[in-house]
Amino acid sequence: MRDDSQPITAEVLHPAVNCAIVKLSSRAFPGVLLQGDTLHILYRNAQYALAGLDPATHEDKHDTLAELVEHLGECLGVYERTLARCGYSLPYVTGK
Repeated sequence: MRDDSQPITAEVLHPAVNCAIVKLSSRAFPGVLLQGDTLHILYRNAQYALAGLDPATHEDKHDTLAELVEHLGECLGVYERTLARCGYSLPYVTGK
């Protein structure tokens, strides 16, 4: 359990463009930092792939891809709500 009195710090291990490797002090292992516009592109591409996959003939693949779309969508939602709360505009256009 995390001690909320201690601030979370971030150490940039590798500042690669659109794929920085960052270690949060509250986590055991480093993570990958995707830029928000990159996350949005991945989400939209996964949605497009899911729409083109027939669940009747590829049930397992469809279910797996649906889980990916759901997870990316949840991450994107957190990103968008956080930017709104902090007063940032989105680096992409939303809408269908």
